[in-house]
This record gives sequence, C-alpha cells and structure tokens, in this order.
Amino acid sequence: MDSALARQGRRLAYLARTAPTLVGLPAAPPDSARVEVAPLGRGESYTAWRVAVGPPGPGAAAPEPVVVRVLRRPLTELPRAMGEEFAALKAAPPGLGPRPLRLQLDADVLGAPYMATSLVPGRPVGHREWDTALLTAHARQLAALHARAHTGCGEVTAPAPRRGARLRLTDRLQGSLRWWRRTRPEVFAEPDVARLLPRVAARVERAAPAFSRLRRFALVHGDLVPGNILVDGGTPRYVDWEWAEIGDPAQDLAYLGGTVAAPPWYVPLDEDRVEVLLRAYAEAAEAAGHGVDLPDLRARRDAWEVFERFTTSLYHRGLRGTPADADGRRTRAAHEITAALDARLR
Repeated sequence: MDSALARQGRRLAYLARTAPTLVGLPAAPPDSARVEVAPLGRGESYTAWRVAVGPPGPGAAAPEPVVVRVLRRPLTELPRAMGEEFAALKAAPPGLGPRPLRLQLDADVLGAPYMATSLVPGRPVGHREWDTALLTAHARQLAALHARAHTGCGEVTAPAPRRGARLRLTDRLQGSLRWWRRTRPEVFAEPDVARLLPRVAARVERAAPAFSRLRRFALVHGDLVPGNILVDGGTPRYVDWEWAEIGDPAQDLAYLGGTVAAPPWYVPLDEDRVEVLLRAYAEAAEAAGHGVDLPDLRARRDAWEVFERFTTSLYHRGLRGTPADADGRRTRAAHEITAALDARLR
C-alpha cells in the first residue's frame, strides 16, 4: 500500500472513532471496540474502503460495516455528478444495492470528495456460475429496479419537464464517437475499428423504430457488467452506480453479457440464454404491473449490446501499452470483443 493510501486509511480509522457520522457510522465506538479499515479495491474513479467497528461489549451487536468511496480523479471527469449517483441510490428500491449514508462533495475531511454507503453482501461470480436460476434472479431484481415509470429520460435529479421524451441510441453513439475522436483519435486509424464502425452504426440504426416506440422510462443502473453485480445466497445486488440515470430498461439487460462476450468482462450467453433472461424479466415486470413489448425489448437490448461492446473495445484499445495493460488483459479484451462483434455483425 502506498503512503498516500495508508494515510487515507489511518484518517478513516481516526474519523470512525472521533466523528463517526462523517463516514456513515451511527455513533462513536467505545475505546474497547475494535475499528477495522481495509481497502476493497481501486476503480477508475474511486478508492473503496470497508470500515467496520467490532462489538462494543459482551452481548452487544456491532454496527453494520460501511463502505467509503473516495474520489481518485477530478469531479469534472466523472461520467455523472456524484450527487446523481447518490440520488439514484436514494431512489432505488430497498435490497437492490447499497443504502446511501453520506455525501461529502468538498475535500475538507479526507482530502477528496467521497460518499459513504452500506456494505453490499456477496461477491462477483464467474461466468460459469450464471445459470438459469441466477439469470432469472437477476431479471427479477431488474424488474423491481425498473418498477417506477418515468415519461422522459435524463438525469435522476432533473425535473420531469427537463427530461427528454425520446431516447435515440443513434444520437448517443454519435456523441460517444465524437468524444473518442477527441480523446483517442489514434484508435480510429486501426483497420478493425474502421471496418466495424459502419456496421455498428447500421446495426444501431436498424433498432431505431423500437427506440422510437419507447415511452416508458425507468431508473437504470447503466453499467451492469458482471463486476458490478455481487451475488449472495443466489441473490444478485448492484454496486457502483456512477452511470445511473432515467433511461431504457433494455440497457440494464444488455451489459451482463450475450453473444458479444469476453470473460471476465462479459458473460457468454447464446441466443437461448438471452431469451431466458428476457422472458424472466417480462414475467416479473408483468407481475409488478408494468408489462413490456418483448420483441421491442429484444431489439433494443441487442442494439445496446453492440453499442456498449464497440465503445468499450475503444476503451480497451486506448489502454494498450499503459500500466493498466501490464498483464495484457486490455489487449486481449479488445481482440476478443472485436472478434465477437465481427461475427455478430456479418
């Protein structure tokens, strides 16, 4: 652990004893109680810490551990404002993800903005563990997440009149491509990218009628790749809500995996298993009172899969030759996703 990270851990331990509400704990522990602070991981945006307090005495229950996610990059570089993620956690039904406990947007306490949430039990599971039972459980959790209807799409905190009444994936693809051309123009000179790009655009355009018929929007996680799904006792729950918005439920059904897959980044799902996921979702949605048009849901899910895999392949390409690719994982991912897209878009 580097010195800056160690200092951050010591600071969290100090706050847990002296100012517990600043890290999401309910009360200061007695001197006899043990305080444990351990890193959970470092992502693109945050360093995550587990903060736990031992039982205050014989027979007494310890408070639930909390997770403190400390920002690692400038606020302006986040995909969504931290307040948007915090608002999404407040809006999500209980039992689907962490409970929001504290949002600190200044750097006065820990040297960087941070948020504290409850700890979500479970672990990411390997792609071979995604059997029919787990796919069905995932579909039911998503139907619960999407239960509240919205008439427009956009930021979680935006008033309904400010949200868009339509979602055009073609526009989102063009916006993403503009960003990539600005930040990583070199990847567009690569033959694989040049060959795939018009086919990706055509595939997304083909789904435009299904998107034009979309009228019911919902709170979506926006990044439900396997690493953001923790499974505990057969129940999936969701972490890292940075990309949450009011959007298309089909997006959340696309990111887990499909025929365009590259383990561990995505779960390989053949057409039959994709159908299992979608039918389980449709049944759960119907039971919750918000039926879906299954053919349109499938068309949008498939378009989201192609869109997300292609843009993610650009991301992996942009990291080749950097410390993040020291083990070659990014290079392999770019190759595998490109090959799967090539096969899918023939």
